[in-house]
Amino acid sequence: MNHEQIVAEILKYLYQSNPVAAERGDLPLDESLYELGILDSFGVVETVDFIEKNWSVRILDTEITVEKFGSINKMARLVGEKINAK
Repeated sequence: MNHEQIVAEILKYLYQSNPVAAERGDLPLDESLYELGILDSFGVVETVDFIEKNWSVRILDTEITVEKFGSINKMARLVGEKINAK
């Protein structure tokens, strides 16, 4: 699965599960969804849960940072790294 496919899956999940994301429509790929108010702390936890179940990977608490998990592209990059490390 390539980066664009992972991004598409994350976007699909966010649009289906998050009313703020669905209402906003076009989500930025390189901005913090938390800082934009699209995800709150509960939304971050739900997104981590989705990623872990969808791709059978484990996201460590230390990886839930702005640097590694702060945007859709960063989330997708982290997922890709975890998939490739299997």
